[in-house]
Amino acid sequence: MFGKKKDKKLDPSIPISPEVPKPSNDIQKGFKEENEFRNDAKTAYQTPDCKITGTIKFDGSMRIDGKVDGEIITDNGELVVGETCTAKATISTKSAIIEGRVEGKITASDKVVLKQKAHLIGNLQAKTLVVEEGVVFVGRCNVKP
Repeated sequence: MFGKKKDKKLDPSIPISPEVPKPSNDIQKGFKEENEFRNDAKTAYQTPDCKITGTIKFDGSMRIDGKVDGEIITDNGELVVGETCTAKATISTKSAIIEGRVEGKITASDKVVLKQKAHLIGNLQAKTLVVEEGVVFVGRCNVKP
């Protein structure tokens, strides 16, 4: 009697609707959003089969696995250059993780991490630098804490 709720039966005259799938966005083919690099924000993603010539500007975080010729610019963003990436670019970012090949200048206001399979041909300027064993780095390095 007390604390018991009456069983509510569904009205058979009201049909139960099936789940509707979300529509895919084919406009941004080659890009998708993921939460790999930074957990609190969405990450823009360039697939390995995509090539960009020109300037990329973004906020937040971005992962590049394709080819880039030009500039990559972000004031307070984070960049991941994947293992399959080949970039001939001038990179200006807050922080970067380099796993692939970069030819050009990297300027970071905070931190740059060169992973084991990274190839960097060019100059680097950062507040903090982490270099793993196996990195190929040809150029000048300027680290100012």
